[in-house]
Amino acid sequence: METNTQIKNNLKQLKLKCINDNLDYYIDEAINAKLSFSDFLLQLTQYEIDSRRNKRREAGLKKSNMGRIKRIEEFDFNFNPNINRQLIMKLVMCDFIKKSENIILAGQTGVGKTFIAKAIGYEAVNKGYNVLFERTNKMLEDIYSGKADNTFNKRLSKYLKPDLLILDDWGMTEFNDTALNILNEIISQRYETGSIIITSNRPIKCWDELFKEKVICSALLDRILHLAHKIEITGKSYRQGGKKLDI
Repeated sequence: METNTQIKNNLKQLKLKCINDNLDYYIDEAINAKLSFSDFLLQLTQYEIDSRRNKRREAGLKKSNMGRIKRIEEFDFNFNPNINRQLIMKLVMCDFIKKSENIILAGQTGVGKTFIAKAIGYEAVNKGYNVLFERTNKMLEDIYSGKADNTFNKRLSKYLKPDLLILDDWGMTEFNDTALNILNEIISQRYETGSIIITSNRPIKCWDELFKEKVICSALLDRILHLAHKIEITGKSYRQGGKKLDI
């Protein structure tokens, strides 16, 4: 009993919480399986690694602000054959983040843009990337409100840090000059250093109509679209078709 207590004290000092919390179970399991000392040690360390990985994943999902988890396996590609399934499945692998590339998902309401964006975001978290999801207008309001309490730069930094920034509902209304300047700051600083996924109900060719200041607009759109994977989804709506995908 003293030995067991000392082992737990050592595990506590070493901050091996998973092993410490389940030590008795792991010992019984090893005895029943007749594991060698080396196999038992391997199993213990793997339990601790898996536990820490799962905790990081759970923390990452919570921090991502994505809400309900979306998995690409839940998406019904058969409902809309116009969606390039092969490309979507390639993007889910998240290699585009390593290359600091962007993804544009454009199409009418209800075709699955947000679902796909969140599914990619979910896989990115699983792979250890920092992800942040936000509706575009809400992000702009959040950053702009920082001018009132001198937290503008701090709020802006929040959207510059993630490996993947997901901006939902881009261009629901026209952007005023203040919004344009904030967006230009985000896009410029993230250019070739971080990835962005944008979902929009507006066709990409019409995005220039969202801004009155054409010079800054041109530079901003050029940075967003450069090396971006542009996916314009046409076809019927999942909602109108009775699908319950919460998209």
